[in-house]
Amino acid sequence: MAREIDETVFAIVEATPAMLRVLFAQLPPEARDAGLDDGWSARHCLAHLLDTEDVIVGRMRRIVEEERPFIRSIDATARLRDGGYLARDWQSLLAEFETHRAEGIAWLRALAPSQLRRAGDHDEAGEITVADLAHQWAYHDLMHLKQAESIIQLRLEQGMGRTRLFYFDV
Repeated sequence: MAREIDETVFAIVEATPAMLRVLFAQLPPEARDAGLDDGWSARHCLAHLLDTEDVIVGRMRRIVEEERPFIRSIDATARLRDGGYLARDWQSLLAEFETHRAEGIAWLRALAPSQLRRAGDHDEAGEITVADLAHQWAYHDLMHLKQAESIIQLRLEQGMGRTRLFYFDV
């Protein structure tokens, strides 16, 4: 059980919005919106990060405020659809993400060590602490940043011609 939060967590969660802005700002719409990874696009990844911002921080808040809360898993794809995230442009998704992220980081930084050790029970993972979720927050960011980059990279692969031989065993 994690008792403290590694500063790497804060480095990643603080940098994620800026990394997304840099990644998305110059891309043509088709590179942001093409669904290549099981139908997910780079914009899906951004929308999912925004949607789960409230999930992850919300779970941490519940654990701090409630006595050992029971936490349920989510259906990420259904939440994207039902929440209307995919109908929004990337700029509005990112602007909202930046606001929520800054609030979540400030809240987390203000917690006492005893609050970081508080636990809840997750329906799949079992006991989880606030510190566990903080580390998951950063890991989750990196996972979906990598996914967005991979989706964009797949677009480039189509135009590589024989230079694909430098990277793939074709």
